[in-house]
Amino acid sequence: MSLSTIKSFQNGIALHLDPNADFDDVLSDIGTKFEESRKFFKNAKVALSIEDRIVSEEEEKKIVTAINEHSDINLLCIVGKNEETNRKYVKALKRVESEQNENNTRLYVGNVCEGDIVESDKNLVIYGNVELGGAAAAKGDVIIFGSVTGQVYAGMNGDEKAIIICMGPNPKTISIAKTKFNDKIKLGFGKKIKFSPVMFRKSGERVICENLDESTLEQLLIIKDVKTI
Repeated sequence: MSLSTIKSFQNGIALHLDPNADFDDVLSDIGTKFEESRKFFKNAKVALSIEDRIVSEEEEKKIVTAINEHSDINLLCIVGKNEETNRKYVKALKRVESEQNENNTRLYVGNVCEGDIVESDKNLVIYGNVELGGAAAAKGDVIIFGSVTGQVYAGMNGDEKAIIICMGPNPKTISIAKTKFNDKIKLGFGKKIKFSPVMFRKSGERVICENLDESTLEQLLIIKDVKTI
């Protein structure tokens, strides 16, 4: 097979890689293929699926960098191999992106790395991790589809109903309406932090952490004054 082959699916690109070739050779071929396809893809917003070869996180970053340098594509995210899941995920992602101006919610796709600060005047949705040394801050809610080892601030304008939702937190700082979360995170016996979605909210003078289960969601509806039928 070719060192790299570009195939498309709805709203995405599948990048098929030779599993046995030297990675540097594959990376060079990826750059060449995307440079040759620059005019075809133009400024398309797509998800990327890496197929046929298992790559490390560092190799994944190099692949994304090569695509960015040799094309004008806007990569929304990297997704798995299940095409139906890919389609639904990207469809939802594009819907959120199209609605962000209407509801004044900022969408950020990618990891918030060391030295990065991502801010929003209202709500903030992040498709990625908030890494150690990175920070996310919003006047409203902060929802993170990833893990947190950095700093997250919600309710920066004093909104005590603001919440923070994330996957598997091990945060340096969590703060809501200028009140910091100081307790140890307890998710229950046998539960792995990195796979457990949790919600932070202010209760009285404290910020508390709760498992994001059905009862928590019901509590969230009350906090946000959402009317149900």
